[in-house]
Amino acid sequence: MGTKGRIISCFIFLVSNFAFAAGDHSVIGGRAAALGTTSVTQSDEWSVFNNQAGLAWCKKFSAGIYFENPYLLKDLSQKALAITLPAGRGAFGVSIRHLGFALYSEMNTSIAYGMRLTKKFSAGVQVEYLRLHVDDGYKDNSVFSCEIGLQFRASEYLWLGLHVANPVPVKLSSLKKERLPTLMRFGLSWRITDGLHSDVEVEKDLIHKPVLKAGIEYRPAKSLIIRMGLLSNPATFTFGFGLEFGNLQFDLASSYHLVLGYSPQASLIYYFGKKIKNEPH
Repeated sequence: MGTKGRIISCFIFLVSNFAFAAGDHSVIGGRAAALGTTSVTQSDEWSVFNNQAGLAWCKKFSAGIYFENPYLLKDLSQKALAITLPAGRGAFGVSIRHLGFALYSEMNTSIAYGMRLTKKFSAGVQVEYLRLHVDDGYKDNSVFSCEIGLQFRASEYLWLGLHVANPVPVKLSSLKKERLPTLMRFGLSWRITDGLHSDVEVEKDLIHKPVLKAGIEYRPAKSLIIRMGLLSNPATFTFGFGLEFGNLQFDLASSYHLVLGYSPQASLIYYFGKKIKNEPH
C-alpha cells in the first residue's frame, strides 16, 4: 500500500473507531507523550497546551519545539512551538501548533496565563484561535475557543490536576453537530521517592467512554530520565527518555498502537539564564 493509501486508511480507522474530530485536544511534549500522555499535573513549558495552571510554577523564560509523526506518516505530522515568560504570581505562555498536510490542516495559536492563588493552589486560562483548512473547494473555518485548568499541590509527594478544553460549545460550521469537542481530564501525580514518580489520569469527553492513562518516570542518573506508560480506549503503550544538558532539555518518546503501529515524538526546551526546576522528578 502506498503512502496515500496508508493515510486514507488511517483517517478511516480513526474516524470509525475513535470519532476523530477537527480541533481535538492534543497532549504536547515528549515527556507527557512517554508517560501515557498524562500531563494534567505537570508543570513545564508544555503546560500552555496541557494544563495552563502548570504555568504558575514555571520560573524561567524558556522556549520549546515539539514534533510528532503519527504512525510514521509524514502527512499526519504535528509540530508545535511554545514560549513561557514568568510574570507576577505566575507566567504567560504563547504557543502555535500545526497539524496535517495540503489536503487537510489545522493551525492553532494561543495565549495563556497561569497564576499561583496560594502556596499550593494554581489556576490557568487560555484563549485559542483555530483555523481549519480542507482542500477541494471547501471554505476555511476559523473559530475562537478557550481552556481552563487547576492544580493543587497537596504535599511534596502528591499533586492533583484538572483541565477542561472547550468548556463552552463552539460551532465549526453551520452544521448543527459540528462543534469543537469538550474534553475533561483529572489526574494525580505521586512522588514515590526522589528519583521515582507515577502519574494517573482519567480523560472524558461528552460522548465516548473514559480513557484511563498511567505513566511512571525513573531517574537513574542526574541527567537521564526513563519513562513508560499506557492508556486505554484504544490500548496504546508509550515509552521514552529525557536528557538534560545544562539549560537544554531533550525528550524523546514513542507510542505503539496494536493496529496502526508506532508514533514517535520529540521535544526540545531551552531555558534562558540559570535553569530552575519547576517540579521534582
